[in-house]
Amino acid sequence: MNYKIEIVSNMSMVYMRNIGPYGSKENVEMMKRFKQWINQHQLNDELKEYGIYGVPQDDPGKIPSEKCRYDLMFMTNRDFSKDQMVQPGHFEGGKYAVFTVTHTTEKVSLFWRQLPQMMQNNQLNMRPASIMERYREEEGMCEFLLPIF
Repeated sequence: MNYKIEIVSNMSMVYMRNIGPYGSKENVEMMKRFKQWINQHQLNDELKEYGIYGVPQDDPGKIPSEKCRYDLMFMTNRDFSKDQMVQPGHFEGGKYAVFTVTHTTEKVSLFWRQLPQMMQNNQLNMRPASIMERYREEEGMCEFLLPIF
């Protein structure tokens, strides 16, 4: 599987969080709400430039699935600290190996199964940060951002 190297900048951001199993219908509903929120605040330029990031915060092998935190993150320098729908935050950027995957259960599962071998074959060394998903304009595709040194 091909990948590209990308440096993601440190940025201000906003996020929404769901607590529960990854891949749940609640996470899908949260994405719909987040996209509506982005549209309502006319953030389409930022959406085109940065996309929406999905950030699993916990390892479901170590944390019960009902306690797993999943954040949707959106890069923006605008101040939404008084907005009740989102939480403000800061994203610590870095170097990432970016893999583009068709967003189907089968292809995403295949990516996760092949990831350890791809890392070894390409000598990719992970740094301690979450592997993120990024969704851009192209429907049916997602990117996985693997934090590397």
